[in-house]
Amino acid sequence: MPVALSHLDNGIDLILEPIVTAKTAAIGFWFSVGSRYEPKNQRGITHFVEHMLFKGTSSRTARDIALAFDRIGGYINAFTDRENLCVHCVVPSEYAEKAIEIMNDMMNHSLFSPEEIEKERQVIESEIISSYDDPEEAANEAVFQAIWPNQSLSQSIAGSVEDIASLVREDLLDWYTRYIQNGKLLICISGNFSERKIRAALETNPDRKKIFNEPPFSLPNPHEGFHFLSASFQMEQLFFCYNLEKPKTLQEYLHWHILNAIIGDTMSSRLFQSLRERAAYCYTVYSYYATSSDSALLCAYASASKKNVKKLIADMKNEMQGLFTLNISEEEVEASKQHLCGEEIIASEDPEQRMKQLALQYFLDLPLVNSEERIEEIKKTKVEHIEALIKNNLHVSKSAFALYGPSLDFYTKRMLKKKYKDEYAKK
Repeated sequence: MPVALSHLDNGIDLILEPIVTAKTAAIGFWFSVGSRYEPKNQRGITHFVEHMLFKGTSSRTARDIALAFDRIGGYINAFTDRENLCVHCVVPSEYAEKAIEIMNDMMNHSLFSPEEIEKERQVIESEIISSYDDPEEAANEAVFQAIWPNQSLSQSIAGSVEDIASLVREDLLDWYTRYIQNGKLLICISGNFSERKIRAALETNPDRKKIFNEPPFSLPNPHEGFHFLSASFQMEQLFFCYNLEKPKTLQEYLHWHILNAIIGDTMSSRLFQSLRERAAYCYTVYSYYATSSDSALLCAYASASKKNVKKLIADMKNEMQGLFTLNISEEEVEASKQHLCGEEIIASEDPEQRMKQLALQYFLDLPLVNSEERIEEIKKTKVEHIEALIKNNLHVSKSAFALYGPSLDFYTKRMLKKKYKDEYAKK
């Protein structure tokens, strides 16, 4: 059935995707606030507020909220990213309105009791410290900060232990009031539900007093070139990134995902076959395409031991630079299209994935289409579309290369920098 976007009188945007064959409903409350919104003296505050939404309201304890979902076999969770805070759940269809009632309560009546704040502060500090022990997570944070130094796009989502220690109850309540109770809100629902009952449940929400249409951050200003980032981990982690504009059309968005599958998002991709299967340099290698409201990033990633890092860098750069020769084959494009169509078919069986995909399209200002319509667009892609994408967007001047791990000797660093600059000059 068609996807419908409507604007409720109380200021909520509502996306509904009925799936009559489903037996569940996936519900997402998407608040337009994330780490990019945070001033320097309040880093990590959005993520802290996210945690506190589950710690009790004026009519429910934290245990009441947990029990309500556990007893029906559903679940509720949340996440914070750089531009959004999302509270989401999946429940049997007959409990969709009850789930919305509880989420409304969390959105409008969370207590932020001093005792719960201090307990959750310890939980978040533990979460942050554990992330320091994750080489890949630590590397991504460091590379983002190197590419976008002192910019909102690279701000840590969770903040540091010191950041969290400095936040007081008044800070958290003010942030909650501004961005959760009164900020811009999208509610996206996929699955089997009664539209009449859903609308009735949402119309009980008070009017949103402040709609934050303009984000309080500037366009990202990437620092291209070579970045050496020393770390105490055993493995070297390599990032080869292209800074891009955000996709302007659904077709362009899908073309990037097709190219990403060719580069490194599948086991048959160029990077996986070259760096792992043939050369056996590494265990982990992949690529990804990520978007935000004002930019995008295409990134190739691999990790290797120090003894293999020079060869890995050379081969990875050769594979990525090979894209400029426009030697994309029809076979590669067809294989990538089939892969993405298969992923869409599998995701179409999961209302939560459908809900999240629709929200992403909304935030990128793309048409709200369902899985079947995306599949049809994927099938239309031709080799020349991918070649045009590369020619018009992938420029060495927009690239950044980062190495995170054990420090390399001075001569190796100088050689790598010189090689990068020489290649930059050629383009």
